[in-house]
Amino acid sequence: MATMLECYIARKDSFDNGMQNVMPGPIHIWLQQELLYRIEVLEACQMFAKTAPQSLDTKDLFWHYQMVDAYFQCLTTERRYGTDADENLKKQRETAHSNLLRIIQDYRKRLSSFTSGTDAGCYKKTITNVIQTVLPAWVQYRQTYIEITKEAA
Repeated sequence: MATMLECYIARKDSFDNGMQNVMPGPIHIWLQQELLYRIEVLEACQMFAKTAPQSLDTKDLFWHYQMVDAYFQCLTTERRYGTDADENLKKQRETAHSNLLRIIQDYRKRLSSFTSGTDAGCYKKTITNVIQTVLPAWVQYRQTYIEITKEAA
């Protein structure tokens, strides 16, 4: 089964190839820019997981954690535009945003006293789990702004 990133990339490639035959309309361009944004975020998170240091010294890990945390914090505030929202959709957006913020606060709390113990790979495993927890909440949040259906992806 293809990953979300692979599905998004396939959709991006399909759009790029389709432009050779037909000029896309505004709705398709709107979806495409969201798709490109999501691809960038997923690839950045892949890079964070792959580059997580393996060390017992928290000083060696702190710079990486700060980078990941700052990136996630930006994701909660950027690109807050989408289709016009009725009261129901506004509530969905608020709920998804609150959920994302809660997940971020949770990992911050858990990692505020992080120690690797005797496992040099502990941080890498931990930050990968954090990324795997944040991303679904972030995608759910993004879906309230611009929905990309499985068929479109």
